[in-house]
Amino acid sequence: MNTVCLAVVMALTVAALGTVSVSWADSAEGMIITATAHTDSPIVEVTGHTIMDDPILFRALSPTYNVVWADQVHPNDAGDFETSFNISDLTEDGMYTIVANQGLTELYELKVQVNVVDGAAVDTVATQSNYERAVALVGTDLFAGGIEMTAEAMEGSDTIYITGQTDIQNKHVTLTVYAPNGNVVSVDQVRVNLLDGVFYHELMIGGPLWSQDGDYTVTAQQDEIGYERSVTVGIQDGVAIPEFGTVAMLVLAVSIVTIVALSSRSRLSIIPRF
Repeated sequence: MNTVCLAVVMALTVAALGTVSVSWADSAEGMIITATAHTDSPIVEVTGHTIMDDPILFRALSPTYNVVWADQVHPNDAGDFETSFNISDLTEDGMYTIVANQGLTELYELKVQVNVVDGAAVDTVATQSNYERAVALVGTDLFAGGIEMTAEAMEGSDTIYITGQTDIQNKHVTLTVYAPNGNVVSVDQVRVNLLDGVFYHELMIGGPLWSQDGDYTVTAQQDEIGYERSVTVGIQDGVAIPEFGTVAMLVLAVSIVTIVALSSRSRLSIIPRF
């Protein structure tokens, strides 16, 4: 009987992991850079990640292609790097191009642009990457681009855990929750991981806006590019009532393991002996 229980545990665990596992494979090669500038700020922050350990040469080109800034940085042991570019003394308005070079191959040359007006930046987050796309599990399907999302909640919980992924990493994801009657319950902006496009958010259930029983719809959107994905979560008496989902299966799996262990120690047999 122990063998049967263990088989059930393994099946449930595999099913559970197939539902919520999110993993991504490192690219064999590549680099990513991101330039961040805030309105009226004189500083442009440049960050990134690479799998090479060679120094990275940065140059900033004016709208008329003059070199106005240069720097060289070494990535840390994890492959991350950062530098900053002071634009307060620039006299030419327009789009400045920041070029990052590492090594001698074209693969490690990336460019991002920042708009400068009167020596200050216009609000910008610009990213360029030549990594191979991350391979991730969203639900039971491999992530193939666009936007994907899952919602998990333990039965009776007041928290919904949202996990998703998008292939546009430099745009926020807007999460909107709609009640069964169509009213908007909440709106949140969620940051996206610049390396792999994964996003995560915890939705707290409670208050008069969650008083209706029924299916609540959670919609993830990146309006600028037309991405949208929706999932539903059942709510009753102000708490979640999901189907027999991942968390429930994991709890059951742990319970079965405990029963198996106790049965083994006490030499109990569920099947009567004759």
